[in-house]
Amino acid sequence: MIHAPAVARKNTKNVTVHNVQMLSSYWLIIATLCILGLTAYALHLWRRVWQAEQQRKNTYASQKKQLHADLMVLTDSFLTEQMPWAEGCIRIKVILDHYDFELGMHNDYQVLHQVFAATQHIPTHDAWRALSNAEKRPYLSLLAELELQHKAASRQAVQQLRQHLQN
Repeated sequence: MIHAPAVARKNTKNVTVHNVQMLSSYWLIIATLCILGLTAYALHLWRRVWQAEQQRKNTYASQKKQLHADLMVLTDSFLTEQMPWAEGCIRIKVILDHYDFELGMHNDYQVLHQVFAATQHIPTHDAWRALSNAEKRPYLSLLAELELQHKAASRQAVQQLRQHLQN
């Protein structure tokens, strides 16, 4: 009779060990499925990030191409004097800063920055049209003075920019 409880304990022990092994196998399967699910989700998110990066690069390239075309038109119009001198300097400087900021900061194009800085306070568009002729006179004399001082240098800078853009 002594053997009967020992056998029963041994059988219970085997069943308990078997249940624990089964339970740990279930947890291992569940953990593996969770890891696989999270991996698939992470891959999905990385794919979306990659697609967004590609879209951003394509948009940037498209914008850069458009700014290049705009600069070509502006430099051509400036050199053929189809626009007012100061307006040309300002427009080229602003577009150049958006096209390639480092290129715009090059010493060869500093004259455009000087003209821009010197004319920043002048009213534009509707504010300009609202001024009387007497109110416009000081601004017009400033523009004429700037043109005398910087026209040759600005023309040379724009020609150099045009050559750079054509290469």
